[in-house]
This record gives sequence, structure tokens and C-alpha cells, in this order.
Amino acid sequence: MSARPGPAASHPTPAQVRIAGKLAQGLSTGKAAVELGLSEGTVAIQMSHGNRRAGVRHRHALIHACYVTGQLPRPEPTTSPPGGIDEVETKILWSLALDGTYAEIAQHAGVSHEAMKNRIRALRRRWGAENDPHLITLGWRFAVLDASCGTGGHRVA
Repeated sequence: MSARPGPAASHPTPAQVRIAGKLAQGLSTGKAAVELGLSEGTVAIQMSHGNRRAGVRHRHALIHACYVTGQLPRPEPTTSPPGGIDEVETKILWSLALDGTYAEIAQHAGVSHEAMKNRIRALRRRWGAENDPHLITLGWRFAVLDASCGTGGHRVA
């Protein structure tokens, strides 16, 4: 999987991290905007800029990057995920966290594009995730994800 180069990557601003924290809880752009007293456009632009600063393309990868770098408090690990998680789903979840495109994720998991999308939808339903950023948070909560592989924008030695 390709990752954006690290040298240009930096950390999102505190304002961007506050917004990311709301998205990590499963809030939509609109609900996060209301809670933070911002417009939806401001939230969208700030997330776009936060992605760029972190060297990632997607919000779910930004959430993972914020957990890895300690900018967002990591969820307390709980018991195993509801319904478990198989090897393919684990690969899919890690690929999401590390900023893979859907084509890259499907290839990494060894499944078709459609099968990969169905697996993500099924995982969201089983875990009660509202969206992909929330799915990343739950991956951390269920100890499927951690800081061992870094992020799409930063690598951990």
C-alpha cells in the first residue's frame, strides 16, 4: 500500500484534532459542526487541511494518526469485538487505518472490491459503527488496532 511521504507531514492543529475527536465518536460532519458551533463547510475544510497536515487522504486515517501520535486520547481497550473479527476483516481494518484506497484495501485483503465494501458494511453493523472514523475508534477499543504500524503519514520505528 502506498503512503504519502512523511517529510511534508506534520500534526493537525488543535482545532482540527477537536473536530477529529467528534468524528471519532461517530458524529457526522453536520452533527460535529452543531456540537462545535461551526458550519459544516468549516468542518469539512478543517478536516481536509488536517488530512493534508497529517499526510493522509481520508478521515479514518486521520483518526488513526491522532491516536498513534497521542493527539486524541486512545480508547480504553475492552473485551473482544462483538461477533469477533476474522483475518480478512483485520486486514481491511488495518488498511483503512493506514490510509489505503478501496482498491488497495481489496488487494491487500485478497478480496474483490465489492466483497471488501460488503465486509466493511457488515463490520460497521456488527460493531455499531456510525462511519469509518468511528470504525477506527472501535478497532482501537477492541485492541485490533494499535500504534505498532504507524500511520499513512508517519511511520513508527
